[in-house]
Amino acid sequence: MRARRILVALDGSPESRAALAAAARLGIATGAELSGLFVEDVELLRLAALPFAREAGASSGVFRRLDLSDVERRFRVAAERARESLREAAAASRLRSAFRVARGRVVSEILASVPDADVVAAGKRTGHGPAGRRLGATSRSLIAHVKVPVLVGGVQTLSGGPAVVICAVSEVPEEALRFVALLARAFGAPEVVVVAGEGGAGAAGPETSGVRVRRRGFPSVSSGGVRTLPEIANASTVVLVRPEGEAGHELLVALAEAVICPVFVIGPRGLAELLSA
Repeated sequence: MRARRILVALDGSPESRAALAAAARLGIATGAELSGLFVEDVELLRLAALPFAREAGASSGVFRRLDLSDVERRFRVAAERARESLREAAAASRLRSAFRVARGRVVSEILASVPDADVVAAGKRTGHGPAGRRLGATSRSLIAHVKVPVLVGGVQTLSGGPAVVICAVSEVPEEALRFVALLARAFGAPEVVVVAGEGGAGAAGPETSGVRVRRRGFPSVSSGGVRTLPEIANASTVVLVRPEGEAGHELLVALAEAVICPVFVIGPRGLAELLSA
């Protein structure tokens, strides 16, 4: 497998840096270029231009006027930090890199750049989003609309635990197993753990692409069953196989919010072209 380009949405937040670190791991394994994109949110700029716009201090809670020039300055600072983070990650991984700043709606600008990417990476939530496990609007939109593999950066340091693939149906697609085996090698995982639907034997034997495979039954997502699996607690990465139908999106979001390591959301359409390279 050879990926040409991993698109990384950067905003200077710890979450986007976590996504960048995971993308660099994948880049080392595939030889892909790291392509960083920083979006100056036009909605925030429009809000700052309004005379009555106010913001609350993060620590003080005191409201102050939201100034347009101050928001533009913050964007420039954040973009430069993102550029430097990308440069450092690419240099440490010996990967090619490119960086671009765009102004517009965040999700729209990312989606406009997707056709040239083999994988799209973003933080679990944006730098100005609320703290916690919940996915931000950007990650939710990418999971809903992007067909190539989507990487959602985690919030914990890479642990060296197993690579876990979660599939709601009994048969795990062969392409998914090949992809997670690649990730296991990229993340230094000692094994692949397949969490499949009831009665699932999957498509692999004892090994997939030279990586040991172990299987478990599929727990109840609504009861937090995924989060209670010991393999999830120290997983290096988790791969979610995209289910069919509208209900599949909410299932993916629930699963992505249940873990704190880097998460890949994959579907057969995006994998077929990637794995044939």
